[in-house]
Amino acid sequence: MQTKTGLLLALALAGGAAAAAPARCTDLRLSGGGVWVDKPYGTGCTWYGAEAKRCEWYGSRYRNEHTAGEACCVCGGGMRTDGQQTPVPTPPPPPPPTSSSMSAKVLAKSHLVAFWDFETKGPTGNFVARSNVDNEGAEEAEGLYPVWLRRGHDGSEVGAPGYTEATWPSSHPVTATRAGGPFNGKGLNVKGTTLFATVERKSFDRTPLDISGADPFSLVAWVWFPAGSNRHHIAGIWDEGTWGKYSGQRQYALFRIGRYGHRLFGHISATGAASYPQAGTGGDQYARIRALNGAHLSEGEWHMLAMTHDGAQAQSSQDGVSTPNSYEEGEEWVEERVYKDAFNPVTNPKEFSWGVFHPLRFVVKFNGYDVTADQVNEHYVRVDLKSPAAQRTITYGVKAPSLPAIASRTYRVTYTFKRGGALVAQGSGSFDVRNNAGTAHLSPSLVVEADDRLQLELTRNGARVGSVVEHRMGPGAAFSFGRILGDGTTMVLGGVAMYNRVLSEAELQDLASF
Repeated sequence: MQTKTGLLLALALAGGAAAAAPARCTDLRLSGGGVWVDKPYGTGCTWYGAEAKRCEWYGSRYRNEHTAGEACCVCGGGMRTDGQQTPVPTPPPPPPPTSSSMSAKVLAKSHLVAFWDFETKGPTGNFVARSNVDNEGAEEAEGLYPVWLRRGHDGSEVGAPGYTEATWPSSHPVTATRAGGPFNGKGLNVKGTTLFATVERKSFDRTPLDISGADPFSLVAWVWFPAGSNRHHIAGIWDEGTWGKYSGQRQYALFRIGRYGHRLFGHISATGAASYPQAGTGGDQYARIRALNGAHLSEGEWHMLAMTHDGAQAQSSQDGVSTPNSYEEGEEWVEERVYKDAFNPVTNPKEFSWGVFHPLRFVVKFNGYDVTADQVNEHYVRVDLKSPAAQRTITYGVKAPSLPAIASRTYRVTYTFKRGGALVAQGSGSFDVRNNAGTAHLSPSLVVEADDRLQLELTRNGARVGSVVEHRMGPGAAFSFGRILGDGTTMVLGGVAMYNRVLSEAELQDLASF
């Protein structure tokens, strides 16, 4: 379908302005003759109303009891006929900031939660996102999901406010252009601690952008890496914390890393912290669940990079192609040490049914026990403080080589919430392994705050299993572009899009065609 630009007019039809007889609308009259055809909807305006927000993005907002198709036709560049009148085209308004056909491709795909092209700006001068879904709960005083520019070591790297393009204090250009790019070659000029960017947590907490649990999603980025660049973070909700086993606020993110042959991987976390704290080996403090694409990621040219999650697995792709990949023996030694013979080396796609971390709904895994002697790969609990008050729970679970071998066991989990060292709440629950789960209901009156501590102790027959675990309750991470810690990333970031569904291979290939 051709790109429709300049079709954003506000509909202000007064009462009685519509013709008495129902109007028959036809779509935009083409300059070379004929009428625009929207497959499979034909020459009418049905396409505009077929999916939410199409009217707003390609036509107009509608009211006064007009359908989306009528409104877009009347005020969005289409043609309206009444009876035997001759159709007269609506004069087109000025084009939007980005005239690239790629923008139209991105916006035309359904369930688009956010699309940052690093050109569209809000009322306060921040780069903002566009969307075609209802982003209920999002603060929009500064525009949808406003971007704050940041730099390291001057206080702007944490918290708000950061900078807009107009207030940027550095001589380093905010944007840069590289030939052949998808959005006229222009993008955010990310460079280590010199320039990176965030969308603050308060702008998207509990909105569709705040992906968690089994939510499906597709995260897409268009990136140009210079020669000699190494790593690492591209985009996503990710905070490494202090790299302790129970530190961090990680949800999902795209990375590039040189260690595995300059390849793309999609990181995803259920714990927000270490993926396998019980491994008892070097590297067990890191998040290690990742869909590692099998293709080499070249420098000096534009790429479309993506990761998807369908609730059962995560998958990464480069330029519309997901290349299968598996770890070689010993390459992922942490997970292999935990699961031993049951270790699955396939890493693209990567099995992941744990659910994506949220600061109020997450997994905590115990550590300090011997995997072989205990006959258990993972002792864990699921903590749910996000559900309505009466449904908040702590649920025990176990993964073992043979559940029948440990089916007679009963474990007890004792939990304690503390604030500044003072007790807030405590309790315990007894869990039967035979059912592979058990649930302790938390008090409906329990209110947790950022920086509260959740302590968890696991016992069997009165004896402690492993270590007492302390989880710090955090506010959640920002959505970051280019840096989360360390030296950060050097790249030109042309655009980032988040969909709350899994895009098909054909759709990803379409977004890779520019």
